[in-house]
This record gives sequence, structure tokens and C-alpha cells, in this order.
Amino acid sequence: MDVIRSNQQPAEEPMLLPEGVKIDGDTGEVTPATGRYVKHLSSLRDLYEDTAAFDAHLAAHGDAVAYEVVEYRPEGSDICFGTTIMMPGKIGREYFLTRGHFHAKTDRGEVYYTQSGEGVLLLHSRTGESRSVSMRPGVAAFIPPDWAHRSVNTGSEKLVFVWMCTIDAGHDYGEVATRGMRQLAVEQNGSAALVANPKYPS
Repeated sequence: MDVIRSNQQPAEEPMLLPEGVKIDGDTGEVTPATGRYVKHLSSLRDLYEDTAAFDAHLAAHGDAVAYEVVEYRPEGSDICFGTTIMMPGKIGREYFLTRGHFHAKTDRGEVYYTQSGEGVLLLHSRTGESRSVSMRPGVAAFIPPDWAHRSVNTGSEKLVFVWMCTIDAGHDYGEVATRGMRQLAVEQNGSAALVANPKYPS
């Protein structure tokens, strides 16, 4: 039997090319962006300690945007980055917050670099340690692998920060959604303070 040979070469993976990505530090817009999603307040009800205050806020102000994420995730890359734009506000004594998560791959870390606004990054390890990092313009927060992290906007303006991590880090929201964070960021005497979460399982 004759063998028919093809001169066609296997298709090559498209080459990744350098690109300058513009990030507006005031608005959080990323240009070009590959994706974005918006998180409304109604989807965060179970994260706050005072559900009655949450329901009252929703009834008075409607289902406002709590935060938005804009990303630059080039196909074929091993890294990605983007911005999170957090709105200001409070539910009871708690400031507006993000869902918070561990990474699905527990050996992956992350960096948050604050562009504008002010807030606090809450972190805790699975072994019981709690830490926080001030989120102010010019501060880069290092998030080690296997630390849960949640951002809180403690100011009166938008909190905008850039995040950077590996594509495969992933998000594990389950444990934080069910147990919460070990600490809460609350208003006390007109300023932000950290207190133990009374609902966190001992």
C-alpha cells in the first residue's frame, strides 16, 4: 500500500505579543479589557452580620452595584491582571465588602495594588492567624498562598485597586461564604476598626 504524505505542518499556537494596557486609577477602567462582571448588593446578603440592616438598606436604596471587576486575561497567558472598583457604603456598622475567597490552587498567591480610595484587606490562614493590610494609594498588598482575603471599602469614595495573579489560581468562595472571615471591618466612633467576627465558628 502506498503511503500518502502530507506537506502540511501542524498548526502552531498563536504567539503572545507584548501589549501596553491602560489602567485609569480613578475609574478602574482597563483598556483593552477581555472581560468584566458586576456584583450587586443583593447577592451579598449572607456576608453581613446584620441582615435586618441589610434588608432595610436594600429597601431604601435599591439593588445598587457593590463592586465591579474588569480583567485583562490574554488567551494562552499564564498570568492575568485587572481592577476591582468598590463602591462606598455601610450595612449597619459594617463597610461595603467583597465576597472574599481562598484560591482554588492553594499554592498560588496574589498582589493587590491600590490606585485610589481607602480600605482594608482582611486576611486569615487556615491555621488560625489573622492579618490586615491598609489599602491606600501606592500600597501593594502581598497575599501569600492559602490565605483567605476580602477587600473592604472604609472610605467615602470608590476604592480602586489592581490585582495580579496566575491564570490557574482560581477562586474558592465556599469556606468564606459559609464561615465568614475571622475579622470584621466596622465603623467605631467615626473611624474604621477591626473587631472579631462574633459569628465565626470557634
